[in-house]
Amino acid sequence: MCIHFNHLRRFVLILFGVAGLVCLVVQNTAADTIEQLGNGAYLYLNGQNRSLFIVSDAGVIVTDPINEKVAVAYRAAIATITDQPVRFVVYSHYHWDRVSGAGIFKQQGAQIIAQQRCAERFRENPNPAIITPDLTFADRYTVTLGNRALELYYFGPSHGDCLTVFVAQPANIMQITDVVNPPAAGFPANPLVPYIRPHNLPQFFAATEELIDQLGIEELAASAVFPGSDDVAMKSPPLAPVSIVREQAEFWKLIDATVKRAAAERRIGIDGFVRLRDDEFAAFESYPGYHKEDLPLILRRFIGFHDMGR
Repeated sequence: MCIHFNHLRRFVLILFGVAGLVCLVVQNTAADTIEQLGNGAYLYLNGQNRSLFIVSDAGVIVTDPINEKVAVAYRAAIATITDQPVRFVVYSHYHWDRVSGAGIFKQQGAQIIAQQRCAERFRENPNPAIITPDLTFADRYTVTLGNRALELYYFGPSHGDCLTVFVAQPANIMQITDVVNPPAAGFPANPLVPYIRPHNLPQFFAATEELIDQLGIEELAASAVFPGSDDVAMKSPPLAPVSIVREQAEFWKLIDATVKRAAAERRIGIDGFVRLRDDEFAAFESYPGYHKEDLPLILRRFIGFHDMGR
């Protein structure tokens, strides 16, 4: 279910069905949207970003405020569906474009939570827009609030050093911010992938897949609008089958295997670029977001890892 809000005309509703979803839409120039996932779990969509939040009978758990301006709109959008206060703000990772602007929630009494390596990053590279976490955790933590919960899992470096896998309960919906995004496994938005940590990527996906099997998770929530989407509702749904996590893991395995094969066949130049064969390009063409010129850039990141451990 999608609910678009216009704060000036909140009662003009247009009903339509999209891929089995019923959306309540009110036009809003800021394009802030609430997408209802079920069992108290929602996504807040503003521009290209989607942030998970959970509404309980004792308050609200918010993730990723994006920035100060968006956080104000985020709080206003939440107020249209509940008068419960925001009790917790949880950071998915340390990148400033996702976790700035929590001040409005902190001023209203919310506690800030992040994985402990995120807190280390904030100390080493401070930004006044980042509110320091009140509480940190190592491997696992559950934020329980009334009849709802947000489970937090850390499986080592992946997208940066401290990415946290979210599981909303009792909805049993997973979100893996910026790593896997509905509707399908695909190319990363930034082909330079400076944030990817190749050394732990296989272990990260293996642990995530094990958690999916353990909890019986069936759905994955989006954290962004899928790259290239013109029609948000049709091309970039809020949910997808969790099987795309395994498919994304296969993408990165293919990247790594391509680099290893090229190295064995001495097809890597002194500039760090692979001389790719046509069949190697073809192996990636079916992935959404594919651009022929991007593939060598992604491969170069993995070459740097295998050559120097970067």
